[in-house]
Amino acid sequence: MERDHYTLYKIIGKQTMVKIKLSEKAKNWLFFGLQVLIVFLALALGYLGSHFFSQKDNQFSLLRQAKNIMVENTILELPSEQALAYGMIRGMLATLDDPYSQFVEPAAHEVQTDELSGRFGGIGVRLERDTDMNLRLYPLPNSPALTAGIEDGDILVGVDDLIITQDTEEIEIIAAVRGPVGEEVKITVLRGTETLDFTIKREEVPLPTVSWNLLPEADDIGMVKVNLISETTSDEIIAAIEDLSNQGAGAFVLDLRNNGGGLVNAGVAIAELFLEEGEILHQEYKNKKEEVFTVEEPGIYTHLSMVVLVNENTASAAEIVAGAIKKHNRAPIIGAPTYGKTSIQYIFDLDDGSSIHITSGKWWIPGVSFPLKPDHLVLDDPTGVNALQKAIDMLQGTR
Repeated sequence: MERDHYTLYKIIGKQTMVKIKLSEKAKNWLFFGLQVLIVFLALALGYLGSHFFSQKDNQFSLLRQAKNIMVENTILELPSEQALAYGMIRGMLATLDDPYSQFVEPAAHEVQTDELSGRFGGIGVRLERDTDMNLRLYPLPNSPALTAGIEDGDILVGVDDLIITQDTEEIEIIAAVRGPVGEEVKITVLRGTETLDFTIKREEVPLPTVSWNLLPEADDIGMVKVNLISETTSDEIIAAIEDLSNQGAGAFVLDLRNNGGGLVNAGVAIAELFLEEGEILHQEYKNKKEEVFTVEEPGIYTHLSMVVLVNENTASAAEIVAGAIKKHNRAPIIGAPTYGKTSIQYIFDLDDGSSIHITSGKWWIPGVSFPLKPDHLVLDDPTGVNALQKAIDMLQGTR
């Protein structure tokens, strides 16, 4: 009878549906087969899971054994679990034997991220230690801190739940004061004998990577000092050159000395300002195809009279700028050979706000070797005066 059969439907094509009737015997065999399949899959999954976790356990068995021995036998005070974890991460990265693959704790990572973005959420204060090692606040003009009532010389004693002592690291304090734009932060200060609390809403604060001025030795030459290569640096260079031009500068010194680098793409963007055409650099990441960066259209300063200063601390993205300018003979390079860092690090955020930097790629400029050798060597110049004088002489001699 109809009720003694399963009724299944099989779709043929897009619209045709065929009704399939199974006998009681077929039904039993189907049920039995499904049971066997379920048991088999359970056994297989159990075996694979056991094998997987066994392998995972074996991978870290020595680490657990060593930790247990230390915990059970040391007479010294044990560090926190977090400190132990950080130490393990640092030890693991050290096995790569690469100075650029590193672990960065949360506070330092936050400050570093701010620097590379060129802006941060803050309250607009300058922090300075006095002779008693107190951290004093000096609000900037028109800043949220000044508006809230912070006064020059107030001693910072707390930020939200962080209690400030003479032993608190400044980078931890800076990271605590900074935060998302629009969020509030509680600042506790000591003013005389009175403790005061201020709740201040953070605003976006620019973090300049470029400073500039007319040279006192030659007031028609503009000095553009680039301290870091961040997302905003190319725009800052444009602002610097325009301002100096309006002040009467007809030639420029692009100073990359002691610039440890920054973002590769930002370095490319700076080079594009001064080049008309051609390649800037090649880069390659693990398991990815080689990528070539070229000048898409002439930069806005292709005919600017300029020289570039470098030294042994000019590295990474700053070397990209100097190297691209040298490749195209765009301007003379003056100073000491550069650092020679042509590797690229990916930054990976960890769950607690810390990060690890892993060397994942490399870059090169065909025809240019690194460390970059300047066109005009100036060695044994710790103050930088000799290189600057060479730059002034060259720029004045071309006009």
